Amino acid sequence: MDYPLKTLSQLRPILVGFRKKAGLTQKDVAARLGISQQSYAAFEANPEAASVERLVRVLRLVDVEIKLGAPEAKTSPVTAKATPRPAKAPAAAARMSSTAKPPAASKRTPTRTPTLTPTRTTPAAEAPQPQPATRRKPRENW
Repeated sequence: MDYPLKTLSQLRPILVGFRKKAGLTQKDVAARLGISQQSYAAFEANPEAASVERLVRVLRLVDVEIKLGAPEAKTSPVTAKATPRPAKAPAAAARMSSTAKPPAASKRTPTRTPTLTPTRTTPAAEAPQPQPATRRKPRENW
């Protein structure tokens, strides 16, 4: 059965459905891909952010192929009729006219921009502060 995909938000339920149809859990798929279950769960939760390569690897694992195609037209291009553009509104036409009057000048007084005075910084304040060491889990490359 074909499942047309028109938006990326449709990708997640389709992936989950194919995985379950194949009788696989997230842990099973992750093990076959050589990654952790948490990494696969993150992929499945947000597949639109994944690369095409990762998407194809997962689809191949659940025995699904991708077909690309243009939707069939409902009417023939020969029998399709062009619809005329709606006429411009009279007010819009008056604004576009070269004889239209320019807007009245504003009586607003200009405001002064404040001048900034330079501040002194001490050499210690200019030095970059060391960042605390954080332990990050290495990203799985699959």
